[in-house]
Amino acid sequence: MTKGPAKAGALRDRLLSAVDAVTPTLESEADSAERNSQLTPQAVEALRRSGLFRLGVPKRFGGHEADITTAFEVITRIGRGCPSSAWIVMVTYVTQNAAMSYADAARLDLWSANVDAPLCGAFRPDRASVRAGEDGIYVTGRWSWASGCHHASWAWLGVPAEQEHLSPGLVLIPLAELHIEKTWDMAGMRATGSDTIVADNVFVPAHRLQRTGTTTEDQSDSPRRAVSLNSLSTTMIAPLLGATQDALRRTLALVEGGKPLAMSFYSKTGSAPTTQLALADAANLIDSAELHVARSVQFVDVAAKDRVEPDLVARGRVRMDMAHASTCLRDAMALLLTVAGASAFRDGNVIQRHWRDLETAARHPMLNTGLQRESYGRALVGDKRPVSPML
Repeated sequence: MTKGPAKAGALRDRLLSAVDAVTPTLESEADSAERNSQLTPQAVEALRRSGLFRLGVPKRFGGHEADITTAFEVITRIGRGCPSSAWIVMVTYVTQNAAMSYADAARLDLWSANVDAPLCGAFRPDRASVRAGEDGIYVTGRWSWASGCHHASWAWLGVPAEQEHLSPGLVLIPLAELHIEKTWDMAGMRATGSDTIVADNVFVPAHRLQRTGTTTEDQSDSPRRAVSLNSLSTTMIAPLLGATQDALRRTLALVEGGKPLAMSFYSKTGSAPTTQLALADAANLIDSAELHVARSVQFVDVAAKDRVEPDLVARGRVRMDMAHASTCLRDAMALLLTVAGASAFRDGNVIQRHWRDLETAARHPMLNTGLQRESYGRALVGDKRPVSPML
């Protein structure tokens, strides 16, 4: 009865040890990655060697096939050292899980030659057109916000339907058949290299096209092919949580180091009640964020294992947990910056980079607090009208 949990625990411990081993490299490369608006080759190679790019790959291809709970913990730990690296691992993990619902031929294309290939994705195109071909389609279009596209081997892209009676689709295309335009110039999460992918009349065979809302069954025993993209996006909070946890650690180290409280009679910041209260509130907010998301992550894993489709209220609660966690982390970071003082905003200070990364990532559409509150509120009163296509 304990064989499954024991194996999951062993995998988690092994992966967390791998993260600890690569963290010094990710930290040392973070400034350079931010300046160049993409991870450095050294950081990418460290993640690849550690096996963290195979987090969601099926076991039959040599992957870890980690459940969402394990992935959340691993990506959070990566986020403490480098939120941008964590974001790219998160995107790869989510895309790997989405790809598991494709035909077996598509999964062979993805992983038979390179199990450590990072993936990227963009659900909604800036503009795109599709025309039918023999045993497939031809795709032309642009997709911005494609995090990790500079290191990815494959892209998972949303496309319109080629005929009115068909549903929109999601296609898998090798990056070698696409090109990248530099459009990513943001205050935070700069190292994700979330530039624009461009396709010019690229042929996509039928086995690498999936219509929205459909799945393809296979012989895999993995329960996660029953997990919706909405639920997998719970891992999106992990890089934000990791960044804020590390900001707390660094702020505590600053206080413990005897930093004086300027313009006061306190020789040490830590002696001031205002500092103590701010740190208590920040730590509690971080814990609250982690507990809310952990609840949803565990709920999704159980639902996937039992192949149960959560009802509208449960799905709304998962999204609400994410939005609430995001708000808690932003509030916690604000308190930590106040404790750390103006010097925390010095160029090169890791805390201000974590702050910029957090504030940028927290504006992702999937973390829109207003939409998630409205969705959850509607569900609670039995109003089934959708607010978002991702609920």
